[in-house]
Amino acid sequence: MRIEWLEAFQQTAETKSLTKASESLHISQPALSKQIRNLEDELGAQLLLRSSVGVTLTTAGQILLERSIRILNEVNALRREVTRSQDEGKTVLTIGSWPSIATIYLPGRIAGNLQAETKLDIKVRVFYSFFDMLTNLENGNLDAAFFDDRGVKHPFYTTPAFTERFFLFVHVNHPVYGNKEEVRFDEIKNDTFVMLPEGCDVRMLVEKEFSERGKELDIALEIELGQSILGFVHANLGIAILPEIFIIQKKDTIKAIPITDFGATRQISVITREESVCRQLLGFIESHPS
Repeated sequence: MRIEWLEAFQQTAETKSLTKASESLHISQPALSKQIRNLEDELGAQLLLRSSVGVTLTTAGQILLERSIRILNEVNALRREVTRSQDEGKTVLTIGSWPSIATIYLPGRIAGNLQAETKLDIKVRVFYSFFDMLTNLENGNLDAAFFDDRGVKHPFYTTPAFTERFFLFVHVNHPVYGNKEEVRFDEIKNDTFVMLPEGCDVRMLVEKEFSERGKELDIALEIELGQSILGFVHANLGIAILPEIFIIQKKDTIKAIPITDFGATRQISVITREESVCRQLLGFIESHPS
């Protein structure tokens, strides 16, 4: 039995999706499926039930998940200990984050860190739910997570890293908003939106803002990636409320319009098991601002 088989199984079980697990592990879906089949063949039991909407655990799969979490915790602890002993003080930290943070916010800072030749080695894993990030933080697969944890109960250290506003993203030829330079909440409250799924801090914050104003957020379509939502807006197939980090990725066909009285902001925090790691990552962010 190979460790990578257990890691593939655990990630699939936690995300309930072969697609999400393969993206998070940075391997192809066929390669992921093969690892899980190898594990099933070795154990002589079916571990997952596959369907068009995702995967669920069999009884054998549930037993393995509980045991694999403990096994991988020990393996990850061993890896960290050996790495520290071999790299002359070099620290390897694995960060879990949203796709937007992984593709827009972190790369420039990681590049600056490499150029500075520090003793810090940053690795990034992409997640689609803060529940999954917290689970992986707890079991030792992550050293830190980056998301808005306000309103989310957890036992970890947390410190704000940056705050951003929300904007209305529309096509420049949108019949209602295409010519507007700013909007108010009352103008958009009855619209339908392309939105990120539940378990994402953006979804939670936007829904909360609508609820506090006595309105229910009307969702026309759920899409897992903010970048894909921008594709729908680019095609003039919908409008979206997204944080300003996405402005850097929008095409010229898309306008990001300030919502002048939108009270919600997204505050991305650094969340860690150890306070010293939190301080280390904040220093990494401040030393390499772009």
